Amino acid sequence: MRLSKSVQISEEEIRYINFIAYDALIDFDKKSLPVFSEFNQVIDSSIFILPMQLAAKIGGHAEDWYTIGGDGIVMYVDSTSHYIMLYDERLPGPDIRWTLSKLVYLIKSGASEDRPNTFYYADHSEDIERYNAFAYQFTCPDVVLQECGINEAADIIEYCKIPFSYANIKSRLLKTASKIKSLKLLEEALKKNFRQYIELFTSKHKRCERMQ
Repeated sequence: MRLSKSVQISEEEIRYINFIAYDALIDFDKKSLPVFSEFNQVIDSSIFILPMQLAAKIGGHAEDWYTIGGDGIVMYVDSTSHYIMLYDERLPGPDIRWTLSKLVYLIKSGASEDRPNTFYYADHSEDIERYNAFAYQFTCPDVVLQECGINEAADIIEYCKIPFSYANIKSRLLKTASKIKSLKLLEEALKKNFRQYIELFTSKHKRCERMQ
């Protein structure tokens, strides 16, 4: 699977990234699209998501204190065993959603715990393609999109609410995606979580087709 001209991610890595993306969706108890329908939140009392600007204000700093970190940053706080995810609230919603998803990769892969009490950047890393590979599955899980029949870029933008460039690539990736046997149990669990969303989505679109 090639995500850019310069970075080749092995099939083994892709399986691992897909696994932790699905595991994260289940762990976060996501049941509908878009993922991160709201941005400011606390997940499972261990992950705190805030705008950089608000975090700076709370800390008594200038509003642009954290923006040197780019679009988003994450830190694992060793003393309290929790994570802080900060994003630039000036970004459009789809870009915030994509940024937060990349930061989730840093949490679920264990990277942020390797150097606790240190900020990791969403967009300043040689591993950025791995972050993006995770975000493609976390924001647009193949199994949910396939159940709903969402495969065109315009539909991915509408329902997953991610940036156009990534939606366009995701649409192409869906057309060449193959089943990964080791993900079957996670896929079934994810379909169960999204069952109501999938049923409502498909019934709504069947009604629309009958009316045309």
